[in-house]
Amino acid sequence: MAEVLPTHAGAAFDALGRGDAALAERAARAGLARTPGDVAWRVVLALALSAQRRPAEAMPIFEALVAAEPGVPEHWTNLGNCLCELERETDALAPLQRAFQMGDRSAAMFFALARAELAHGRPLPALTCIDRALAEVPLDPEFRVFRARILFAMDETDAAAEALAGLRDPALPLALRVEAAEIQLNLAQYDAAEAAFDAILREDPGHPSALIGLATCHERANRLEAAAEVRSRIDPTRAAGDPDVASALDQLDARLADRAGDPATTRRLLERVLAHPPKDPALRTNLRFELGKACTALKDLPAAHEAFRMGHTERLAMVTAAHPALFREDGLLAVLDKPVPPFARGYEGADDGRRAPIFVVGFPRSGTTLLEQLLDAHPGLASFDEQPFLQRLVTRMNATPPGYPAALPSLDAATRRDFRARYFADVDRIRPDLGDRRPVDKNPLYLVRLPLAAALFPDARAILALRHPCDVVLSCWMQNFRAPAFAVTFETLASTARMYDRVFRTYFAFRDAIGIPTHELRYEDLVADVEGEGRRLFDVLGLPWDDALLGFTERAKSRGVISTPSYTQVVQPVNRRAVGRWQAWRPWFEGEVLDVLRPWAERFGYAID
Repeated sequence: MAEVLPTHAGAAFDALGRGDAALAERAARAGLARTPGDVAWRVVLALALSAQRRPAEAMPIFEALVAAEPGVPEHWTNLGNCLCELERETDALAPLQRAFQMGDRSAAMFFALARAELAHGRPLPALTCIDRALAEVPLDPEFRVFRARILFAMDETDAAAEALAGLRDPALPLALRVEAAEIQLNLAQYDAAEAAFDAILREDPGHPSALIGLATCHERANRLEAAAEVRSRIDPTRAAGDPDVASALDQLDARLADRAGDPATTRRLLERVLAHPPKDPALRTNLRFELGKACTALKDLPAAHEAFRMGHTERLAMVTAAHPALFREDGLLAVLDKPVPPFARGYEGADDGRRAPIFVVGFPRSGTTLLEQLLDAHPGLASFDEQPFLQRLVTRMNATPPGYPAALPSLDAATRRDFRARYFADVDRIRPDLGDRRPVDKNPLYLVRLPLAAALFPDARAILALRHPCDVVLSCWMQNFRAPAFAVTFETLASTARMYDRVFRTYFAFRDAIGIPTHELRYEDLVADVEGEGRRLFDVLGLPWDDALLGFTERAKSRGVISTPSYTQVVQPVNRRAVGRWQAWRPWFEGEVLDVLRPWAERFGYAID
């Protein structure tokens, strides 16, 4: 029986609405055969082609429509959407802005405009646009996934995770579920991402993007054999059919080559990827940092310096667009250089039966993660990776003037009890198995939060991790930290050195005032003599030594994900490879950097000259 096609464009539009784009295409072609040039049928045809993921065929039709009827805003919106589907989001901005100026307020226009704004590195207007689209169609899963992507670009990780909530419905298109799982992976929600990729692979065992995502989850959890096994299941022919997938596979292979100690292969693959950089600015930036590390391992320091410089430039541009307040030194940076007001340490009424944490502090990249792994190996202690528990309390204090730290003297017993309860509720949520063990709270820049710790925990202890200031500054500059403040402060070696100076000036200004017993431990001493330094450390903490603690790096492998940049190092046997690394970079340290760091090196007993 011959197929009965819609004979009116309106009926063909209805077919599009039902998801039958192929039927709409056939109807449009038949209609255009009868009435060549009919605008309504041309719109149906172009939209039907776009709906079937054939934007290259639809593009000339949309271009002809805006040329023929430039006063119709929907034509400009359709053109902008088609450009987005062709991954030409930056080119889409102009036609979409024209559609907006002409009065189009449709959800489709705002969604496309959000994509174009993000591609131009403007996440704040992109968020406004996607929210306008969701106001019209609040349950649209594609809009919700893209909103999560925008929030991730703004470093709003909690909000991005919330935006993805409820998007595991197996009825959703597979491509959308893959995209949501990839965002979860970027958000460090590795268990959730792994579960999502596994579910996708049950439906399509050879799905290349899901296999790449699952292998990445395993690598990030230091399960390298599992990562290699999943990688072996990827069909190279199927992956090569999509340039984005081929790029993602190169990125995975570069990461696995790095873990195998093959920086030459890592560099080759990353340079191939960056020859056609991914459109996602966060991903592109991270790849530049990975390239810089590969070039460093190959001792090509000029190439490494250029890769790091470009990475910092791109990261700073994103942070500038998303967090303008950072340049007013809000938040963490606002505390630096402020005097700590006099206050009473501890308080009457700390009778909740909870043991105060051991705070592991130090400038980032000073060996705090290695130290944390050693402490966590002790049966009397339990760590929970880096968590913003104290920072949440500081944020709560800052909601009411005068904020932190000026409000410390006015904290009454009821407020302190409330803050302790909130802190330990966070601890219990992360470590419900804590039991009688004492919590270890490792967060490097708690250096400037210790006054609050002293006010809440009468029996708190602190361990200050130290490392050669030049090695610390170099290592910080070589990292792509997610914290927006770090993108500002670690942009150059000089700016990183200045921040090191500011942080330690602040720390020593209030160290004696807070009165928390603090044990200083040098990274270089620990890696040279783990047992000797470990015995001294646990003696200070009043805990017994056990030779089994010497295997703490092996134990770290069983912990799964370690959410710090050093996750690949702390599962390796303790070694001295990172000691003195800055010397190879000395030409870039001469002048201001060494001038700023020399007094601290001398104070901590390190040689520079």
